[in-house]
Amino acid sequence: MVKSAEEKTTDRTFPFSALVGQDLMKRALLLNVVDPSIGGVLIKGERGTAKSTGVRALADLLPTLRVVEHCPFRCDPDMLEELCPSCRERVAAGQSLPVAERPVPLVNLPIGTTEDRLLGTIDIEKALKTGTKAFEPGLLAEAHRGILYVDEVNLLNDQIVDLFLDAAASGRNVVEREGISFSHASRFILVGTMNPEEGDLRPQLLDRFGLSVTIRGIETLEERVEIVKRRLAFEADPEGFRARWAAEDRALAQRIQSARDALLMVALTEELLRLASQIAVAMGSDGHRADIAMIKAARANAALEGRSMVTDEDLHLAARLVLPHRVKKTPLEKAELDEGKLQELLASNAGTGAGDPQPWVPVHHNVPKASPKGTRTASPVQCVTHLCPTSRTLLALMPWHRMEPGTHPGRRFVLPLAKHSGTVHGTRWPTPAEDSGDLSLLGTLRAAAPYQTFRRNGNGRSDAPCILLPQDLRLRKRSRKTGLSLVMVVDSSASMRSSDRMSVTKGVIDALLHDLYRRRDKLGIVTFRHTSAEVLLPLTHNLRDAAAAVDALPVGGRTPLALGLHLGLRLLVQEKRKNPETIPVMLLFSDGRPNMSAFGADPVDETFYYAREVQRHKIQAIFVDTEMDPMAGGCAYEIARRMGAVYLPVDRLIHDR
Repeated sequence: MVKSAEEKTTDRTFPFSALVGQDLMKRALLLNVVDPSIGGVLIKGERGTAKSTGVRALADLLPTLRVVEHCPFRCDPDMLEELCPSCRERVAAGQSLPVAERPVPLVNLPIGTTEDRLLGTIDIEKALKTGTKAFEPGLLAEAHRGILYVDEVNLLNDQIVDLFLDAAASGRNVVEREGISFSHASRFILVGTMNPEEGDLRPQLLDRFGLSVTIRGIETLEERVEIVKRRLAFEADPEGFRARWAAEDRALAQRIQSARDALLMVALTEELLRLASQIAVAMGSDGHRADIAMIKAARANAALEGRSMVTDEDLHLAARLVLPHRVKKTPLEKAELDEGKLQELLASNAGTGAGDPQPWVPVHHNVPKASPKGTRTASPVQCVTHLCPTSRTLLALMPWHRMEPGTHPGRRFVLPLAKHSGTVHGTRWPTPAEDSGDLSLLGTLRAAAPYQTFRRNGNGRSDAPCILLPQDLRLRKRSRKTGLSLVMVVDSSASMRSSDRMSVTKGVIDALLHDLYRRRDKLGIVTFRHTSAEVLLPLTHNLRDAAAAVDALPVGGRTPLALGLHLGLRLLVQEKRKNPETIPVMLLFSDGRPNMSAFGADPVDETFYYAREVQRHKIQAIFVDTEMDPMAGGCAYEIARRMGAVYLPVDRLIHDR
């Protein structure tokens, strides 16, 4: 049964059927609704391409749910094996469960959500009133049997992403913390959206999403005009606009319900299963998730189209949704599906169903690696002791003197004593004048427990469940990983042409980009040449754009080195204000020969001034000297000394293979 207008929670939601274009995104959302076991859909797109509008409109197509009334976990009364502990106790006691009809919930996961809010935690109010530990449900409980919408999923903490992806895969939320052991069903339709310009997800997390679709703004003039007309009509009269599209939404909702009912009756042939695996191997996808998701998506599409058997067309559509985010082999490689290769594989399979299926044998199961040739470059950050993640030598004067280097891919350093977010590692005493917003209830109760008998007798309150004093307060001890905010200042003046310096520099930068991607650092690029300096790339996690910007670096003109330092310093000072926990680093590639005045003074004096400013603002610095001739007359070492920078000759970063 489709929700009536009175039962809908968002009467001002734009109708799903009224969305113009973006057919691949809409089909991915519908397939995920027909078979939620596909594993969720990730929508990548520019700003203003109807990502959020499509997700919110999707909830209106789903039928109402039969739930246990007043149950915070929205238990299904017909699924006794998935009841929460409270409902299970009522059934065991012989009580009947009251049933109510509720709309499908759409739960939005905020960017700043914490682990407690996501998984659930102790019910503090009940614990203080009764002295008993009780579980307070989190967002995963609210999303049970509904839609969990994660906007800007690439900006979330990686740990939070891991947690809700684990719940989506297992269908259960298991909480073991602060003396609480609790488990409840958490089956939801997962939808994530992101803007690729703001950085990508780690490949391990990308692979956990079953489907992925990249959308762009519509370029057809007629369709753009139609989008404007429909949006204006909706804003002028939302109820009337929804009424005009209600019939199409009802028909689509009926198709979804029919597809759900017929899903398990859709037939799959052996040839189709072989073709799906052949496509996955030929496209170079790792693991077996691609094969499984491809078959599930193809089956869901056949059910949605009302067919009783999966066809090659269904598999073609499924491959377009399942493979794009799984074909990338290097961090800086653009994720693109080879449509021509896919068409060839499908064409080669056409007509094979008439006879016995022929097994596909790849030429090379494991393609041998090519022998290394030429030279190998290293990342400058890996050559600096106090920034290298495998080193435990940290100088006391560094602002990260309390940080511990990580030993695996992910954020570079562990930041202890993080506040209000991060992983919990026990309890701690509050510092003077610190608020108690991040209270550890279990730690506070444990601190107060040995004194309860004395306090009750001393105050004549023998019936009090628990008497707490200020000295009992304990806060959660948290830690969170942090990384670098690195601004790369690149000299692209005419002197970089000699001795092939720019090509060597680009090789070193390529190694640096891979290192930064692996450690989830932020990167900005500033270049200076002739009479100006410009920001090629603001500080971002999107390193594919950084690779493209480096490839397009111009070369020529004079060397206004002071302007490059000035612009790079300004970017890092702004980043420090916005994100005080980051580690700002300036990486300068230059031969140290300033010959262009930026502010009317001597070019060398101006450069020395801004070099001292870098040190005064406590910006960590690395100077990569691109001068190949050790007897040249540049002043790179002196600039590095005044910056307080680590001085690295570029030949130290180049090794013979």
